[in-house]
Amino acid sequence: MVLVAAALAATGGLTATFVSSGGRGAADAATSPSDFVPIEQVQPNVVPPGTGPDASTGRFTVDCGTNGDGKFSADNPVAQPGVRNGAQHVHDFVGNLVITADSSDADLDASDTTCENGDKSAYFWPVVRIDLSTERDNGQPSAAPTGSAGPLPEPQGPNLELPNNTGDILRPASVLIEYLGNPVGKVIPMPKFLRELTGEAKPTSRGPANARATWTCSGFADRLLDKYPICPTGSQVQRVQDFPGCWDGTNIDSANHRDHVAFADTTTGACPQGFATIPQLRITLSYDIPQEVQAGGQYALDSFPEEDHNPASDHNDFINVNSAQTMHRIATCLNEGEDCR
Repeated sequence: MVLVAAALAATGGLTATFVSSGGRGAADAATSPSDFVPIEQVQPNVVPPGTGPDASTGRFTVDCGTNGDGKFSADNPVAQPGVRNGAQHVHDFVGNLVITADSSDADLDASDTTCENGDKSAYFWPVVRIDLSTERDNGQPSAAPTGSAGPLPEPQGPNLELPNNTGDILRPASVLIEYLGNPVGKVIPMPKFLRELTGEAKPTSRGPANARATWTCSGFADRLLDKYPICPTGSQVQRVQDFPGCWDGTNIDSANHRDHVAFADTTTGACPQGFATIPQLRITLSYDIPQEVQAGGQYALDSFPEEDHNPASDHNDFINVNSAQTMHRIATCLNEGEDCR
């Protein structure tokens, strides 16, 4: 288990205000017993589409580390560009080292990276914390935004705590970044600076339409759930996050940061009409969490305060800063059915 205590690097940016709305009730630092489920009680539910004769069956993996550089931020440069601390929860970042809410494409392209192959893309997701002072059935409330507008809070202290997001940050034991093909067709390269997100950070207030089940345990790849798993001895807690694999062919972003991309049909694997098939990004995060912490409900996802660590609020963000040459290599690898790095 790797616990992180780091100082958040100061970043420039505008001051924004936030009005909280919706939620699962009063913000509380504790989780709910109903949020935790033994993985053995979950029935297999992952059924991939069958592959056709034109399938792109290859895989391209990238090693960008596990955020050993300690790049944490409450910015979300994809969903809330230009808004400092807009996420109100802390993200792990790997890959691009300069990215903030205010980064331009030129800034991203000039950055150094944690990725071994020189990939300057930005990959980031909400951190997981362990809070041993939290009892899941009688936690003490934390201060949280109210209906009145005010400046967004800065992460505080060595654990980068925010309202309703407290405890030690747990760095992943491993981060697997994969670009995958499509079961029914060939892929074309992603455009540079394409923005993608997956999941829904506010499933309670916005609705669950974009929420995705991401949680599982190692050795149980045939099941995903929208609850925190309790894993058997020797099994790691995992988050498996698939990104859209279809692109409108024109735009690298859209007003809601979703409409320019789409997920392939879960049954047929085909992209919607008018969308091109691109490499599908999958990020698998694995955590070493002691059994007693899992059973005690003492690990949780950082979230917007009103989501109260809702495991269904899991999400992940990505900006493609691969060079055109590298992205061509990725597409060729997938289309030829190879396993590449």
